This record gives sequence, C-alpha cells and structure tokens, in this order.
Amino acid sequence: MKTIYNKILAGIFCLGMLNACDIEEFPYDSVTDDELVSNSASVETITLGNYSYMKERNFHTAVHFAGEYTSDNVLYSGQSTSSNFYIYNYQRIPTCSILTDLWTYSYKLIVNCNKVILTAKEGVSKETDHLIGENYFLRGMFYHLLAITYGKDYHIASASDLAVPLKLSADPDDCPPRATVQKVYEQIIKDLKKAEELMGNSGVEKNACYANVWAAKAMLSRVYLYMHDYANAESYATDVIDHSGKQLLNNTQYRTMNELVPESNPEAILAIRMLKDIDYSKSRSAAMYTIIDGDGWGEVYASQPLLEAFQKYPNDVRSVFIVPQYTEAKDKDGKLIEELYFISENFFYNNDKTPAEDPLHRHYYRFQPVKNTGSGYQIVTDEKKDFFEYDSPNVLERPDGSLYVRARQVYRENGEVVGRAEWKEYTVHIQNQMKKRNDYPQYFINKLAYQEKNALLNSPMLIRLSEMYLNRAEARHFLNNDPGAIEDMNVIKRRAGIPDYNENSDGEVLDAILDEARKEFYCEAHRKYDLLRNDKVIDRHYPGCHDRGAESSVVQEIRVTDDCAVQYIPQSEIDAYPIPLVQNP
Repeated sequence: MKTIYNKILAGIFCLGMLNACDIEEFPYDSVTDDELVSNSASVETITLGNYSYMKERNFHTAVHFAGEYTSDNVLYSGQSTSSNFYIYNYQRIPTCSILTDLWTYSYKLIVNCNKVILTAKEGVSKETDHLIGENYFLRGMFYHLLAITYGKDYHIASASDLAVPLKLSADPDDCPPRATVQKVYEQIIKDLKKAEELMGNSGVEKNACYANVWAAKAMLSRVYLYMHDYANAESYATDVIDHSGKQLLNNTQYRTMNELVPESNPEAILAIRMLKDIDYSKSRSAAMYTIIDGDGWGEVYASQPLLEAFQKYPNDVRSVFIVPQYTEAKDKDGKLIEELYFISENFFYNNDKTPAEDPLHRHYYRFQPVKNTGSGYQIVTDEKKDFFEYDSPNVLERPDGSLYVRARQVYRENGEVVGRAEWKEYTVHIQNQMKKRNDYPQYFINKLAYQEKNALLNSPMLIRLSEMYLNRAEARHFLNNDPGAIEDMNVIKRRAGIPDYNENSDGEVLDAILDEARKEFYCEAHRKYDLLRNDKVIDRHYPGCHDRGAESSVVQEIRVTDDCAVQYIPQSEIDAYPIPLVQNP
C-alpha cells in the first residue's frame, strides 16, 4: 500500500460543470497545502478528482463483482480463468486482480480525502464546508466498502477480529496495521456524522451525482443496519424518507428507470455519473449480462432462484429488466416450438455401475420439447436414446395450477439401459424454446444498460430511496414493530404492482423483506450482504458453473461465519507493505 501513497495525487482527474453533471475531465497533478487552506477551488479540484476515481471501470466493476457475483442472483454460463470467475465460485486467491483494484482505488481515494480533511480550513465558505463534508462522506463510505469486503460482519466480529488499515493521514510513510472491525466501524460512523454536520449546515444543494446531506443520512441508515443498531437505522431512514424530497418512481416510470441519468431520477440519492461521450468504455457493467446489437459478452444470467422469486408474481414490474432470449424456432406447422424445463440433480455410476447420487448435488437444467394437444401438453421424447423417462407423457397440473412431471434418470451404456434412478416429481415450466449457452438458458439482464438509450451505458447506482423503505422495514422488524415493517414493505410491493404482504404466500416477515430487497436491488450489489448480516445462508444449489470442479473445492452454501465469506487481502499489498499485514484465514 505504500506504493499507492507515493502516488497520492498522481493521475487525478478534475470533473467540471458541477451542478449540471455535464462532466468533462482535465489532467491534474498536485495541490499544495497552502492552496488547500486558502483556495476553495483547490478543495473542489481534489474532491472532483475523487469522484473521477469512482468512474474508473476497474473500481466500480470490482465493487459490483464483490457484492453481486458472490450472491445467489446470478449464474455464470461457462468456466473462465478471469478473476471475476474466482470471485463467483468462492475459490479465493490472494492474487485476484479485481479485488486488488478494489483495494488500490479505495485507498487512493481515501488518501485524497485525508488531504482535504486535514488541510482545508472549515468556515472559509459554505461551499468549502460542503466540499470538506463530501470528503468525510466518501472516506466513510469507502471504509465501509473495505470493511464488508475484507473483514468479518460487524455483528459476529470479536474485539480482536481485523478489518483493514485505518489510514487517516496523507503521509506516504504512515502505514498503519490492520485495525479491528469495531475500530473501522467507529471511524465510519464518525466520518458520516461529520459529513452530515458539514453538508447539513452549508445550505449547498447538490444532485445525486455528488454526496449531500441526504446521502450521508442514507449511508448512516445502511451502516447502522449492518451494525444491528436498528433504532438508529430506522431513525435515519425515516429522516430521508420524510425530508429529503426524494420520491419513488411510479410503476410506469420504473419500467424505464435504466434509461434515466441520476440527476433526472427522483429516487436516486447517489450514483457514479457516467457520460455517454466520455465514459462509455468505462461504464460497461452490463457487458457480462447481455448482448445488445452485437455488443457485450452475455455470459452471466439471472439465476433460477431469482427467476422463481419473480414467478410468484409474474406482473412484478421489476422483472422487466430480465429478458429471456427465445429462438423463435417453429415446427413443421409453423408454430413456435415450446419446451418444458426443470432442475435435475446429477447422478453418476460408482465402480460397480450402480446408480448413486452425486454427493455434491450438482444441478442442471433439463429441457424437453412439448406439444400442445389442445387439452394439455404432452412430452416429445425418443425413449430409446433419452437419459430421462417419464411416468406419463402428459404434463400434469396440481390444484394450485403449477405443472409437474414424474420422471427418473435412465443410465445407459452403449445405448443399453443398465440402471434407473427413483421416480421423482419435478415442477416444470413451459415456454417458447430458448437460446442457450452451454445448456444454460440465456436470461439476459438489461438493468445496467440503455442509459439515455445507449446500449451498454450505465451510471452505477449507490443509494436509492427504495433502500430506505426496506432498511426501515428490516429495522422495524427487529424492533418488534412488524406492522410498521409490513407497511414499508407494502410501499415497495405496490410500486412493483404486486399484492400486499400476506403471510401465507410471502412467509415470515424478515424473509419477505429480504425477498423484496432481492427483487428490488438485483444487479446493485446488495444481496450477499443482506443475507449474511441476517445470518441467512447464501444457497447456491442451482444450475451454474459454481458447482464444477473437485468436491473439495466446490462451495454451494455460504454462511456469515465461513472463512470464504471474507476476501483475502491482496498479496501485492502484503508484499509491498513495510510492516506485516495479517492475511485472512
């Protein structure tokens, strides 16, 4: 990390035209301490440079991968040697370039914040005070990001459990050891409250492209929730909901939320603003999720659990960004070909050729053509070749309207049946035939695409008003106020166009809140942390390349107490640091 500090202000970019978010970039090299004391323009220059760091693709995509690829919202459709695949399958390596970038950019920004915080003088002007407050906010937000990536969850951390070095100076020779999780959180709260004070008293108003007092209050609500300080989490969320002037998009507006720039989105509290003429190459967070006009890779899709969350209420407006890719293939009569699918567990032979269940419970999509007979669906199969057989050719219907088949796997050698598994009832879904990659159906996600109708342009959203409703719902649940929690949850459900909370259909209150958060914030890097801070298991027993490889290396259930829930400290930083940096287990 010392190598980072020696470049404290090197390569910073200044962002112009502050209030309009019509940002241009200019090269900038250094600012003296005297200039920071006497010249508010110099404070602005460094502050804007900090926002520019956040625009770097290697930074904001690292934040995304760390929070979203580690969740149960996505499936990777092919194995890869890319660092993001190691993050996705929990095969931690200390040389992961993506997590090294997250560490490096975070500390670059923190040291620049320190330069302003330690040198700029408060009281020179309201504008300067607001800028200093922005630096406190950014430092607090980035320390929280580092803490949840490289340290244990606050609520399970002991007094001796370590997070990250708490660097509070701009001195390149100051290289502190890793601070405890508790100490880092103390500093986060201190910074965010100072930001709240300075920006709240300045009277300066800024839009969602930049930190302001409401961003500070919203971030405090989030951090207190992670700390299980539910009273403060509720209080700050309420303040933002009641007094920030932010409003939820309505159901119709939400359908094109991805097209809006942050300053035009009434529920955006803070986002990393990307410009179509300057930042397009940096903003391609969507590239792994979709292919638009031949642009993008389209290798990561919506997971089966995420799809099932939306199948409960198919009219949920939030599913509009999940776009299944159909083949439009037709049969000899000119009708679109339909298929059923279900999830099967993989089986294999042991040395005695006896069917045995795979101990890893690997899951695969199973597809089968079907035809509509007019009175129901029948399965189209060639039983002489198929590795599945069906108890009945008819797709059956349960009293609740769900469809199912009774099927079992057939074991063949050289075309001959040598064994069969037990009959099993599989819930099936019927759809038009889909395009697939490595037999994974291509459920593209366009939530991070189409800003200003530009294919892969996106301004990463950091805080939205809807989070405040769900933060408050979670806090109220733990404060024994389920009626209040349900009221907040229903605000989000009604905006989505789905029925109010019902215990029979939505389950326990906390589970229902987390389910709404999943549907509200998929692709916004919340899901992993939402589950772990509530002691929920990240259950990855669904199709995807996360369950490939040797049994000893496959991770399909992640708990908050597991070592793999915490990322390794980058080895390059350990090697360069002048004092020992203890590696995570």
